[in-house]
Amino acid sequence: MADTSTTNPDDPNYQPQSRRERRELEERRAAAEKAAQRADAQAEKDASSEDTGVALHAEVEAKQAAVDRAQAQADARAAGDAPSSSDEGGILAGMPSAVDSPLEEEEKKVEQHETEVAADDETAHISIDSTEAVNEQTQTEAKEHERSLKAESQGSSEDSEHDSDEESEDKKPAKRGLFGRATKEEKNRLSFAQAREENRVNEWAWSQVKDYGSIILYALIIAFVIKTFLIRGFYIPSGSMENTLQVNDRVFINVAGSYFSEPKRGDVVVFKDSQGWIPTQQKGSNPIQSGLSFVGILPDTSSNYLVKRVIGVGGDHIVADGKGKITVNGVEITEPYLHPGSNPSDIAFEVTVPEGKYFMMGDHRDRSGDSRFHLADNHAYIDKSDIQGVVFVIAYPLNHFGLLEDQSKVFENVPNAR
Repeated sequence: MADTSTTNPDDPNYQPQSRRERRELEERRAAAEKAAQRADAQAEKDASSEDTGVALHAEVEAKQAAVDRAQAQADARAAGDAPSSSDEGGILAGMPSAVDSPLEEEEKKVEQHETEVAADDETAHISIDSTEAVNEQTQTEAKEHERSLKAESQGSSEDSEHDSDEESEDKKPAKRGLFGRATKEEKNRLSFAQAREENRVNEWAWSQVKDYGSIILYALIIAFVIKTFLIRGFYIPSGSMENTLQVNDRVFINVAGSYFSEPKRGDVVVFKDSQGWIPTQQKGSNPIQSGLSFVGILPDTSSNYLVKRVIGVGGDHIVADGKGKITVNGVEITEPYLHPGSNPSDIAFEVTVPEGKYFMMGDHRDRSGDSRFHLADNHAYIDKSDIQGVVFVIAYPLNHFGLLEDQSKVFENVPNAR
Protein backbone atom coordinates (compact mmCIF):
# COMPACT_ATOMS: atom_id res chain seq x y z
CA MET A 1 0.00 0.00 0.00
CA ALA A 2 1.32 3.46 -0.92
CA ASP A 3 2.34 5.78 1.89
CA THR A 4 0.04 8.87 1.89
CA SER A 5 1.57 10.57 4.91
CA THR A 6 2.99 14.08 4.44
CA THR A 7 4.79 16.71 6.49
CA ASN A 8 3.20 19.69 4.68
CA PRO A 9 0.56 21.24 6.99
CA ASP A 10 -1.32 22.63 3.95
CA ASP A 11 -1.77 19.15 2.44
CA PRO A 12 -5.28 17.70 3.05
CA ASN A 13 -3.69 14.30 3.92
CA TYR A 14 -1.44 15.84 6.59
CA GLN A 15 -1.80 14.10 9.97
CA PRO A 16 -0.30 15.83 13.07
CA GLN A 17 2.09 13.61 15.03
CA SER A 18 2.39 15.66 18.23
CA ARG A 19 0.33 17.88 20.47
CA ARG A 20 2.22 20.89 19.21
CA GLU A 21 1.42 20.10 15.59
CA ARG A 22 -2.26 19.54 16.42
CA ARG A 23 -2.42 22.90 18.24
CA GLU A 24 -0.74 24.72 15.34
CA LEU A 25 -3.02 22.97 12.85
CA GLU A 26 -6.13 24.02 14.81
CA GLU A 27 -4.86 27.63 14.93
CA ARG A 28 -4.24 27.63 11.19
CA ARG A 29 -7.67 26.18 10.52
CA ALA A 30 -9.36 28.77 12.81
CA ALA A 31 -7.52 31.61 11.04
CA ALA A 32 -8.48 30.19 7.66
CA GLU A 33 -12.14 29.93 8.74
CA LYS A 34 -12.11 33.58 9.91
CA ALA A 35 -10.58 34.70 6.63
CA ALA A 36 -13.21 32.71 4.74
CA GLN A 37 -16.00 34.29 6.83
CA ARG A 38 -14.64 37.77 6.14
CA ALA A 39 -14.40 36.96 2.44
CA ASP A 40 -18.02 35.69 2.42
CA ALA A 41 -19.24 38.81 4.23
CA GLN A 42 -17.38 41.03 1.81
CA ALA A 43 -18.85 39.10 -1.12
CA GLU A 44 -22.37 39.59 0.27
CA LYS A 45 -21.63 43.27 0.75
CA ASP A 46 -20.36 43.54 -2.81
CA ALA A 47 -23.46 41.80 -4.09
CA SER A 48 -25.74 44.14 -2.15
CA SER A 49 -23.78 47.15 -3.45
CA GLU A 50 -24.18 45.94 -7.00
CA ASP A 51 -27.93 45.42 -6.39
CA THR A 52 -28.17 48.97 -4.99
CA GLY A 53 -26.44 50.42 -8.05
CA VAL A 54 -28.75 48.50 -10.34
CA ALA A 55 -31.81 49.77 -8.40
CA LEU A 56 -30.57 53.36 -8.59
CA HIS A 57 -30.08 53.08 -12.33
CA ALA A 58 -33.58 51.62 -12.70
CA GLU A 59 -35.04 54.47 -10.63
CA VAL A 60 -33.20 57.06 -12.73
CA GLU A 61 -34.49 55.50 -15.91
CA ALA A 62 -38.05 55.45 -14.47
CA LYS A 63 -37.85 59.12 -13.50
CA GLN A 64 -36.47 60.02 -16.92
CA ALA A 65 -39.38 58.16 -18.55
CA ALA A 66 -41.83 60.09 -16.34
CA VAL A 67 -40.21 63.36 -17.36
CA ASP A 68 -40.49 62.44 -21.03
CA ARG A 69 -44.16 61.57 -20.61
CA ALA A 70 -44.85 64.88 -18.82
CA GLN A 71 -43.06 66.82 -21.56
CA ALA A 72 -45.06 64.99 -24.23
CA GLN A 73 -48.35 65.78 -22.43
CA ALA A 74 -47.37 69.47 -22.12
CA ASP A 75 -46.53 69.64 -25.79
CA ALA A 76 -49.84 67.98 -26.64
CA ARG A 77 -51.84 70.47 -24.51
CA ALA A 78 -49.93 73.39 -25.99
CA ALA A 79 -50.69 72.19 -29.49
CA GLY A 80 -54.43 71.66 -28.71
CA ASP A 81 -54.96 75.09 -27.13
CA ALA A 82 -53.06 77.20 -29.78
CA PRO A 83 -55.29 79.96 -31.50
CA SER A 84 -55.49 80.69 -35.18
CA SER A 85 -53.08 83.07 -36.87
CA SER A 86 -55.63 85.93 -37.02
CA ASP A 87 -56.19 85.89 -33.27
CA GLU A 88 -52.62 85.08 -32.29
CA GLY A 89 -51.59 88.58 -31.52
CA GLY A 90 -54.49 89.32 -29.23
CA ILE A 91 -54.24 86.13 -27.27
CA LEU A 92 -50.49 86.37 -26.80
CA ALA A 93 -50.82 89.97 -25.81
CA GLY A 94 -53.68 89.41 -23.45
CA MET A 95 -52.64 86.02 -21.78
CA PRO A 96 -48.88 85.54 -21.74
CA SER A 97 -48.68 83.84 -18.30
CA ALA A 98 -51.41 81.29 -19.08
CA VAL A 99 -49.18 79.41 -21.54
CA ASP A 100 -45.63 80.10 -20.35
CA SER A 101 -46.04 79.48 -16.60
CA PRO A 102 -46.95 75.73 -16.79
CA LEU A 103 -44.13 75.03 -19.23
CA GLU A 104 -41.54 76.78 -17.12
CA GLU A 105 -42.63 74.93 -14.01
CA GLU A 106 -42.48 71.59 -15.84
CA GLU A 107 -38.99 72.38 -17.17
CA LYS A 108 -37.80 73.27 -13.70
CA LYS A 109 -39.16 70.01 -12.36
CA VAL A 110 -37.37 68.09 -15.13
CA GLU A 111 -34.06 69.87 -14.46
CA GLN A 112 -34.33 69.30 -10.73
CA HIS A 113 -35.15 65.61 -11.28
CA GLU A 114 -32.17 65.19 -13.63
CA THR A 115 -29.92 66.81 -11.03
CA GLU A 116 -31.16 64.37 -8.39
CA VAL A 117 -30.68 61.39 -10.72
CA ALA A 118 -27.10 62.47 -11.52
CA ALA A 119 -26.34 62.85 -7.80
CA ASP A 120 -27.79 59.40 -7.05
CA ASP A 121 -25.80 57.89 -9.92
CA GLU A 122 -22.56 59.45 -8.64
CA THR A 123 -23.32 58.19 -5.13
CA ALA A 124 -23.85 54.67 -6.50
CA HIS A 125 -20.53 54.77 -8.35
CA ILE A 126 -18.73 55.97 -5.21
CA SER A 127 -20.33 53.14 -3.20
CA ILE A 128 -19.26 50.54 -5.78
CA ASP A 129 -15.69 51.92 -5.87
CA SER A 130 -15.43 51.91 -2.07
CA THR A 131 -16.77 48.33 -1.97
CA GLU A 132 -14.17 47.16 -4.47
CA ALA A 133 -11.41 48.89 -2.49
CA VAL A 134 -12.54 47.21 0.75
CA ASN A 135 -12.69 43.83 -1.02
CA GLU A 136 -9.14 44.24 -2.37
CA GLN A 137 -7.86 45.23 1.07
CA THR A 138 -9.52 42.18 2.65
CA GLN A 139 -8.02 39.84 0.07
CA THR A 140 -4.57 41.39 0.62
CA GLU A 141 -4.87 40.92 4.37
CA ALA A 142 -5.95 37.29 3.89
CA LYS A 143 -2.94 36.58 1.64
CA GLU A 144 -0.53 38.20 4.11
CA HIS A 145 -2.02 36.15 6.94
CA GLU A 146 -1.67 32.97 4.90
CA ARG A 147 1.98 33.74 4.14
CA SER A 148 2.70 34.37 7.81
CA LEU A 149 1.10 31.04 8.73
CA LYS A 150 3.22 29.20 6.14
CA ALA A 151 6.39 30.88 7.44
CA GLU A 152 5.54 29.84 11.01
CA SER A 153 4.79 26.27 9.91
CA GLN A 154 8.08 26.03 7.99
CA GLY A 155 10.02 27.50 10.90
CA SER A 156 8.59 24.95 13.31
CA SER A 157 8.56 21.93 10.95
CA GLU A 158 11.89 20.60 12.25
CA ASP A 159 10.76 20.89 15.89
CA SER A 160 7.41 19.28 15.14
CA GLU A 161 9.06 16.41 13.25
CA HIS A 162 11.44 15.90 16.17
CA ASP A 163 8.51 15.85 18.60
CA SER A 164 6.64 13.37 16.40
CA ASP A 165 9.74 11.16 16.25
CA GLU A 166 10.01 11.23 20.02
CA GLU A 167 6.35 10.33 20.43
CA SER A 168 6.63 7.49 17.89
CA GLU A 169 9.72 6.20 19.67
CA ASP A 170 7.85 6.30 22.98
CA LYS A 171 5.06 4.25 21.46
CA LYS A 172 7.45 1.52 20.22
CA PRO A 173 7.71 -1.53 22.49
CA ALA A 174 11.03 -2.47 23.99
CA LYS A 175 13.13 -4.99 22.12
CA ARG A 176 12.77 -8.52 23.35
CA GLY A 177 15.67 -10.82 24.07
CA LEU A 178 15.73 -14.51 24.83
CA PHE A 179 12.62 -15.91 26.52
CA GLY A 180 10.73 -12.72 25.72
CA ARG A 181 12.56 -10.51 28.20
CA ALA A 182 13.22 -6.87 27.32
CA THR A 183 16.93 -6.33 26.87
CA LYS A 184 16.93 -2.55 26.24
CA GLU A 185 14.64 0.23 25.09
CA GLU A 186 14.70 1.65 21.61
CA LYS A 187 17.26 4.45 21.24
CA ASN A 188 17.35 7.23 18.69
CA ARG A 189 20.00 6.39 16.13
CA LEU A 190 22.45 9.21 15.65
CA SER A 191 23.52 10.34 12.23
CA PHE A 192 27.13 11.42 11.85
CA ALA A 193 26.13 15.05 11.19
CA GLN A 194 23.91 15.15 14.28
CA ALA A 195 26.61 13.51 16.41
CA ARG A 196 29.17 16.05 15.23
CA GLU A 197 26.84 18.96 16.02
CA GLU A 198 26.06 17.58 19.48
CA ASN A 199 29.69 16.60 20.18
CA ARG A 200 28.74 12.91 20.43
CA VAL A 201 31.06 11.47 17.78
CA ASN A 202 32.49 8.88 20.19
CA GLU A 203 29.02 7.59 20.96
CA TRP A 204 28.22 7.38 17.25
CA ALA A 205 31.48 5.55 16.49
CA TRP A 206 30.85 3.02 19.26
CA SER A 207 27.33 2.33 17.97
CA GLN A 208 28.76 1.71 14.49
CA VAL A 209 31.39 -0.65 15.86
CA LYS A 210 28.75 -2.61 17.75
CA ASP A 211 26.43 -2.85 14.74
CA TYR A 212 29.03 -3.91 12.20
CA GLY A 213 30.84 -6.06 14.74
CA SER A 214 27.62 -7.98 15.36
CA ILE A 215 27.15 -8.54 11.62
CA ILE A 216 30.72 -9.84 11.24
CA LEU A 217 30.37 -12.08 14.30
CA TYR A 218 27.13 -13.61 13.00
CA ALA A 219 28.74 -14.16 9.58
CA LEU A 220 31.71 -15.96 11.17
CA ILE A 221 29.43 -18.14 13.27
CA ILE A 222 27.33 -19.09 10.25
CA ALA A 223 30.44 -19.83 8.18
CA PHE A 224 31.89 -21.98 10.98
CA VAL A 225 28.66 -23.97 11.34
CA ILE A 226 28.48 -24.53 7.57
CA LYS A 227 32.15 -25.55 7.42
CA THR A 228 31.84 -27.91 10.37
CA PHE A 229 28.57 -29.64 9.57
CA LEU A 230 27.72 -29.07 5.89
CA ILE A 231 30.45 -28.26 3.35
CA ARG A 232 34.06 -27.17 3.52
CA GLY A 233 36.46 -25.74 0.96
CA PHE A 234 40.01 -26.87 0.17
CA TYR A 235 42.82 -25.70 -2.07
CA ILE A 236 44.66 -28.10 -4.42
CA PRO A 237 48.42 -27.31 -4.28
CA SER A 238 49.87 -30.17 -6.37
CA GLY A 239 49.26 -32.18 -9.54
CA SER A 240 48.92 -35.64 -7.92
CA MET A 241 45.21 -35.77 -8.94
CA GLU A 242 45.55 -34.49 -12.50
CA ASN A 243 43.57 -34.36 -14.70
CA THR A 244 40.63 -34.81 -12.36
CA LEU A 245 41.81 -31.91 -10.19
CA GLN A 246 44.17 -29.20 -11.38
CA VAL A 247 46.72 -27.20 -9.42
CA ASN A 248 45.10 -24.16 -7.71
CA ASP A 249 41.59 -25.61 -7.96
CA ARG A 250 39.22 -24.86 -5.07
CA VAL A 251 37.01 -27.79 -4.19
CA PHE A 252 34.24 -28.44 -1.69
CA ILE A 253 33.71 -31.61 0.29
CA ASN A 254 30.44 -33.00 1.64
CA VAL A 255 31.00 -32.90 5.39
CA ALA A 256 27.44 -33.87 6.28
CA GLY A 257 27.64 -37.04 4.18
CA SER A 258 30.58 -38.35 6.21
CA TYR A 259 28.34 -38.50 9.29
CA PHE A 260 25.85 -40.85 7.66
CA SER A 261 27.89 -42.91 5.17
CA GLU A 262 31.40 -44.22 4.57
CA PRO A 263 33.58 -43.55 1.53
CA LYS A 264 33.42 -46.22 -1.17
CA ARG A 265 35.80 -47.37 -3.88
CA GLY A 266 36.29 -44.69 -6.55
CA ASP A 267 35.51 -41.70 -4.27
CA VAL A 268 37.88 -38.71 -4.19
CA VAL A 269 38.38 -37.78 -0.52
CA VAL A 270 40.25 -35.20 1.55
CA PHE A 271 41.96 -36.62 4.65
CA LYS A 272 44.17 -35.32 7.41
CA ASP A 273 47.85 -36.24 7.22
CA SER A 274 48.08 -38.13 10.49
CA GLN A 275 50.48 -40.68 8.93
CA GLY A 276 53.19 -38.16 8.11
CA TRP A 277 53.11 -38.45 4.33
CA ILE A 278 53.99 -34.76 3.95
CA PRO A 279 57.57 -33.83 4.94
CA THR A 280 57.70 -31.59 8.02
CA GLN A 281 59.51 -28.76 6.25
CA GLN A 282 56.64 -28.45 3.78
CA LYS A 283 54.00 -27.96 6.47
CA GLY A 284 52.88 -24.59 7.73
CA SER A 285 50.82 -21.67 6.47
CA ASN A 286 50.03 -18.01 7.07
CA PRO A 287 48.37 -17.54 10.52
CA ILE A 288 45.73 -15.19 9.10
CA GLN A 289 44.88 -17.61 6.31
CA SER A 290 44.77 -20.44 8.82
CA GLY A 291 42.32 -18.50 10.98
CA LEU A 292 40.05 -17.66 8.06
CA SER A 293 40.24 -21.26 6.88
CA PHE A 294 39.39 -22.47 10.36
CA VAL A 295 36.12 -20.52 10.43
CA GLY A 296 35.35 -21.42 6.81
CA ILE A 297 35.77 -18.02 5.15
CA LEU A 298 38.64 -19.22 2.93
CA PRO A 299 39.39 -22.70 1.57
CA ASP A 300 42.03 -24.58 3.53
CA THR A 301 45.43 -23.87 1.94
CA SER A 302 47.52 -25.57 4.61
CA SER A 303 49.71 -28.57 3.89
CA ASN A 304 48.08 -30.69 6.59
CA TYR A 305 45.52 -32.28 4.28
CA LEU A 306 45.79 -34.54 1.23
CA VAL A 307 43.38 -35.48 -1.54
CA LYS A 308 43.43 -38.97 -3.15
CA ARG A 309 41.11 -41.57 -4.64
CA VAL A 310 39.90 -44.61 -2.68
CA ILE A 311 41.15 -47.83 -4.35
CA GLY A 312 40.54 -50.31 -1.56
CA VAL A 313 38.43 -50.50 1.62
CA GLY A 314 38.79 -52.68 4.69
CA GLY A 315 39.34 -56.35 3.78
CA ASP A 316 40.11 -55.77 0.07
CA HIS A 317 42.98 -57.71 -1.50
CA ILE A 318 44.87 -55.49 -3.94
CA VAL A 319 47.60 -56.74 -6.30
CA ALA A 320 49.74 -54.77 -8.80
CA ASP A 321 52.13 -56.73 -11.06
CA GLY A 322 54.30 -53.68 -11.82
CA LYS A 323 53.52 -54.00 -15.54
CA GLY A 324 50.42 -51.81 -15.59
CA LYS A 325 47.73 -54.07 -14.12
CA ILE A 326 45.85 -53.79 -10.82
CA THR A 327 43.33 -56.28 -9.44
CA VAL A 328 40.97 -55.83 -6.51
CA ASN A 329 39.65 -59.04 -4.95
CA GLY A 330 40.82 -60.87 -8.06
CA VAL A 331 39.11 -58.59 -10.60
CA GLU A 332 41.23 -56.41 -12.88
CA ILE A 333 40.00 -52.80 -13.03
CA THR A 334 40.17 -50.30 -15.87
CA GLU A 335 40.57 -46.72 -14.64
CA PRO A 336 39.41 -44.00 -17.13
CA TYR A 337 40.28 -41.16 -14.78
CA LEU A 338 44.07 -41.76 -14.92
CA HIS A 339 46.31 -38.99 -16.24
CA PRO A 340 47.09 -39.56 -19.93
CA GLY A 341 50.30 -41.61 -20.22
CA SER A 342 50.19 -42.92 -16.65
CA ASN A 343 50.08 -46.69 -15.95
CA PRO A 344 47.87 -48.00 -13.16
CA SER A 345 51.07 -48.78 -11.23
CA ASP A 346 54.69 -49.24 -12.17
CA ILE A 347 55.36 -50.45 -8.63
CA ALA A 348 54.57 -54.10 -7.82
CA PHE A 349 52.79 -54.74 -4.52
CA GLU A 350 50.25 -57.05 -2.89
CA VAL A 351 48.29 -55.93 0.19
CA THR A 352 45.19 -56.70 2.20
CA VAL A 353 43.60 -53.54 3.60
CA PRO A 354 42.97 -53.70 7.40
CA GLU A 355 39.38 -53.23 8.60
CA GLY A 356 38.42 -49.60 9.12
CA LYS A 357 41.26 -48.46 6.85
CA TYR A 358 41.53 -47.24 3.25
CA PHE A 359 44.14 -47.69 0.49
CA MET A 360 44.64 -44.42 -1.44
CA MET A 361 46.18 -43.61 -4.82
CA GLY A 362 46.42 -40.44 -6.92
CA ASP A 363 45.08 -40.18 -10.51
CA HIS A 364 48.48 -38.95 -11.77
CA ARG A 365 50.29 -42.11 -10.64
CA ASP A 366 53.74 -40.92 -11.81
CA ARG A 367 53.56 -37.87 -9.50
CA SER A 368 51.57 -39.20 -6.56
CA GLY A 369 53.22 -40.14 -3.27
CA ASP A 370 50.31 -42.32 -2.14
CA SER A 371 49.80 -45.53 -0.14
CA ARG A 372 52.20 -47.47 -2.39
CA PHE A 373 55.20 -45.44 -1.18
CA HIS A 374 54.45 -45.98 2.54
CA LEU A 375 54.06 -49.75 2.64
CA ALA A 376 57.56 -50.19 4.02
CA ASP A 377 57.06 -47.79 6.99
CA ASN A 378 53.61 -49.19 7.89
CA HIS A 379 51.89 -45.83 7.21
CA ALA A 380 50.16 -46.85 3.98
CA TYR A 381 46.59 -47.00 5.27
CA ILE A 382 44.30 -44.07 6.14
CA ASP A 383 41.96 -44.32 9.10
CA LYS A 384 38.30 -43.41 8.66
CA SER A 385 38.58 -40.79 11.43
CA ASP A 386 41.11 -38.86 9.31
CA ILE A 387 38.79 -38.55 6.32
CA GLN A 388 37.17 -35.09 6.21
CA GLY A 389 34.71 -35.75 3.41
CA VAL A 390 34.12 -36.67 -0.21
CA VAL A 391 34.91 -34.06 -2.89
CA PHE A 392 31.78 -33.38 -4.92
CA VAL A 393 32.39 -30.10 -6.78
CA ILE A 394 35.14 -27.92 -8.24
CA ALA A 395 34.08 -24.34 -7.35
CA TYR A 396 36.97 -22.27 -8.72
CA PRO A 397 38.26 -21.21 -11.19
CA LEU A 398 35.01 -20.86 -13.04
CA ASN A 399 36.31 -22.51 -16.21
CA HIS A 400 36.89 -25.67 -14.12
CA PHE A 401 33.55 -25.45 -12.33
CA GLY A 402 31.60 -28.68 -12.26
CA LEU A 403 30.52 -31.71 -10.28
CA LEU A 404 32.88 -34.65 -9.97
CA GLU A 405 31.78 -37.75 -11.86
CA ASP A 406 30.88 -40.80 -9.83
CA GLN A 407 33.51 -43.48 -10.65
CA SER A 408 32.02 -46.29 -8.58
CA LYS A 409 31.17 -48.06 -11.85
CA VAL A 410 34.88 -48.88 -12.25
CA PHE A 411 34.53 -51.25 -9.29
CA GLU A 412 31.03 -52.50 -9.96
CA ASN A 413 32.30 -56.04 -10.82
CA VAL A 414 34.57 -56.21 -7.77
CA PRO A 415 33.15 -58.59 -5.16
CA ASN A 416 33.11 -57.71 -1.50
CA ALA A 417 36.01 -58.90 0.60
CA ARG A 418 35.65 -62.34 2.18
